[in-house]
Amino acid sequence: MRIPLRQMIDLGRYMRAKKKSGEKYFPLVLMLEPLHACNLACIGCGRIVEYKDTIRDMMPLDEALHSAEEAGAPIVSICGGEPLMYKHIAALTRGLIEDQKRHVMICTNAILLERFVKQVPPSPYLSFNLHLDGMRETNDRVTDRVGHFDIVVKMIKMLKEKGYRVQTNTTVFRETTGQELEDMVKYLTSLGVDGMLLSPGYHYQVLQNDEEYLRKDEMPAKFFKVRDMANDYKIINTPIYLDYLVGKRDMQCSPWTTVTRNPQGWKGPCYLITNGHYKTLNEMHAATDWEYYRTKQDFRCRDCKLHSGFEGTVALDFGKNLKDSWRMVRHYVA
Repeated sequence: MRIPLRQMIDLGRYMRAKKKSGEKYFPLVLMLEPLHACNLACIGCGRIVEYKDTIRDMMPLDEALHSAEEAGAPIVSICGGEPLMYKHIAALTRGLIEDQKRHVMICTNAILLERFVKQVPPSPYLSFNLHLDGMRETNDRVTDRVGHFDIVVKMIKMLKEKGYRVQTNTTVFRETTGQELEDMVKYLTSLGVDGMLLSPGYHYQVLQNDEEYLRKDEMPAKFFKVRDMANDYKIINTPIYLDYLVGKRDMQCSPWTTVTRNPQGWKGPCYLITNGHYKTLNEMHAATDWEYYRTKQDFRCRDCKLHSGFEGTVALDFGKNLKDSWRMVRHYVA
């Protein structure tokens, strides 16, 4: 399966309970950023620009654990920055898994993984999402570190040997060709990865080097190849979302399904764009006109096709259309 069965069951139960209670705007995933410091300076990283004045700030452990309880989402993506630089990363991971029974995904560039796995054993609630932006030449240029591709490959092999669940996360930039994406997917499959997420390198206001990023009209050509491969390889992107990326359907965003908590507070309105930071999730909800962002009326949203908001829409709409729902079932059990 492309997603662990236990995670799918827990997410389904959670969504049914929320909908039964009448709630409309609830998170499915908490993007927990305990720090924004990193040991890479990737060309596509907006966090380095946005938080340059607070890059050394770090969230206290009890605050990070409480944020997961406050959000209530069954899935926590620990990201950043490089989360393995967080001094409490092992305690945070164990607390989320053992005490709160949440499904934890650690988004990492893999450089510090050997140290982490000595502290936290494999668990059905734990997976890793390794940053890999193409084959060797492209990835090492994007991450601005020669040899990073080889580090990621080495760590994939190590994690699989030790029994951890491993995914990869790839940002597709303007120079990335369809052939390179195909080569990467086949190579990662040969390494035994459990899933691959590919997302467009979307241009938004805090990013520099405009020439690197895809515009809306450039996305279909890049993702036709991905959609063609999705039936035969463990690509996590849902077929509904891939239809959207290649221009075969329109979708509205559900930014509230992926809420972000960092050392400055709850970041609103979404993972990419920032209107402000709030002390509580309720304050962020009260300050945000979700329908305004859902319908992409903000100029910053108009070219956005990032998975974080649109895959949430796919999840919320499951069951509304029988054909789409059957495609989703076949996709995840394949």
